[in-house]
Amino acid sequence: MLRSLLLFASALLLFAASCDGPAAEETAPSEAELSHVEEQPSAEDASTETAAPAQAGVNATATALPTFTPLPPPTQTETPLPTHTPTATPVATSTPTPTAGLTVTAAPPEPTDTPTATATATATDSPPLPTPTPTPSPTATSTSTPVPATVFVRSHSTYPSGSGLALVGEVVNGGAYEVFGVRVHAEFFSSSGEQIADSEAMAVFGKLDVERPAPFLMLVDVDPSAVQSYELSVSYDDFSIIEFRDLGVSAVAVVERDGRTAIVGRLHNRHETALTSVVVAATFFDDTGEVVDVVELSMFGETITPGADLLFEIPLQDLGRAFTNLRVQAQGQLSLF
Repeated sequence: MLRSLLLFASALLLFAASCDGPAAEETAPSEAELSHVEEQPSAEDASTETAAPAQAGVNATATALPTFTPLPPPTQTETPLPTHTPTATPVATSTPTPTAGLTVTAAPPEPTDTPTATATATATDSPPLPTPTPTPSPTATSTSTPVPATVFVRSHSTYPSGSGLALVGEVVNGGAYEVFGVRVHAEFFSSSGEQIADSEAMAVFGKLDVERPAPFLMLVDVDPSAVQSYELSVSYDDFSIIEFRDLGVSAVAVVERDGRTAIVGRLHNRHETALTSVVVAATFFDDTGEVVDVVELSMFGETITPGADLLFEIPLQDLGRAFTNLRVQAQGQLSLF
């Protein structure tokens, strides 16, 4: 190692001498001085650090090697990827639209099938027909009871009348053809199931057209308190030798005259023939559409010519029960003269 340092120093001196000229030779060490330096050869030093011997009279020029500065490795900056955030879309909520409820007017409801009925011993109304109740939905749909394809009792009720029992009601022709002479038969039973009375009454009008109603009034000679139940049946004829025609009814009103209550109105004969034996009937209904009383007026001595009008007045002296609505109908027979 020491030898290597000496050789390096000699090379520096030779470099300086070549730069300054001959004066530099005076400073160069002699061979003898170099011979007194103890050599400590090293295989590693000899192989790695070797100085080339200087050549006299040759100008050595040191050329600076270019310095390469290693570029720093690129810095990788992690760029966060965009985070997908799901957006919740509100689902439209359907709000039910209130639907207008079904309004039941004071007019009688559509006929329902009650061919057989049961009454109590007291003078109470029969159970009312079910009132249609609107179901909350976007659309209310009313369901009607199918009309029987025959003549049937649509409504009926009883009340005491004097010492007996009054049975009132309404029949409807649900068949496909007109019928005549409709009759309502009733059988009355006690609490033990024993039949204690029976009776029959004609519908007020002799002819019953398809889907037309007709009232009936039956007065039964039986103790009302003894009647526990009753059963009804209907019969009729398919033809008649008498021809009937309905009359137009207008200007109906309930009036007070001389302390008496009466129903007044006007009849009109719209047919081409005269009508006689005119019958006018008023049917009274409660707020549920059940028949509560029937009153009829026979005008057998009157004849209505074609296109003529006829006034009528029905006294209401013994109206059995309170009512909220009424309907007046009239029918006559074709006059033979």
